[in-house]
Amino acid sequence: MKKHLFFFIFVSIAHLFYGQEKYTIRGEFPDHSLDNEYVLLYDFSSLQGEYERSKQAFIDSILVIDKVFHYEGTINRDPFLALALCSKGRYLKYKRQLKYSTTFIVEPGNIQIRIVDWASDGDVSGTSINNDYNKYIIEWRNLISKARSLRAKREDITKSDTPKDDKHMSLRDAYTHAEEGKLIFLEKYAAYPDVVRYWLSFYLNGRRASKNPDFPKYLQILDRMPKADRDILLAWRDYTIKKEEYREKTKSLLDSIHNNAPRFIEAISK
Repeated sequence: MKKHLFFFIFVSIAHLFYGQEKYTIRGEFPDHSLDNEYVLLYDFSSLQGEYERSKQAFIDSILVIDKVFHYEGTINRDPFLALALCSKGRYLKYKRQLKYSTTFIVEPGNIQIRIVDWASDGDVSGTSINNDYNKYIIEWRNLISKARSLRAKREDITKSDTPKDDKHMSLRDAYTHAEEGKLIFLEKYAAYPDVVRYWLSFYLNGRRASKNPDFPKYLQILDRMPKADRDILLAWRDYTIKKEEYREKTKSLLDSIHNNAPRFIEAISK
């Protein structure tokens, strides 16, 4: 009887952990400003309007100790986009409080997040998808921020071929290369819907999306996705278009009401 009981317990535990793989996250901030605060970890793969899924997005909170946060977890699904968000901001220049956040991919392995300064996204590394995410998404996004800052300071900006060799790329070139990088990343990982769907949704949102010269390329990426996930994104695109049309109709209706509002006569007593 005891043997059967132990066997049942063993099978139950094995079934519970079957298919689960471990991952760790180690993040480091540039200074001790966020010591003893919490970093909130979220699943960031839901689309705008997926309210029920968004309710399940919170994963855990991680205490920052000596400017470092560390987390260990298990994953029993395909890799997905995640968000690390500071529970409190810090006062920076001009006394404006900011909340620090960065995105990365949760996948099996040891994930490293290094925030080199408060003005840029953290560098992510340690796993294959995160290495590519850093190369094609984060590095170019950081370069856009630098180019925008240089433009604001009215400094001369010269063109470059790579984000690492030239820190003075023009803002237009930075945007162009960033879009090219996103396309490469989305094409490569289209088989992982929860990795690409957040970014892909930006290029499918509303009627204006079809005016983007790269719009046909994003439709091709959709064709590389599993059919169920592709259909969800196409349905979501239809939803955004209908919502856009509804807003236009209600706006014209409200404008008509405002334009035909009665003129109230103010009685002035003497």
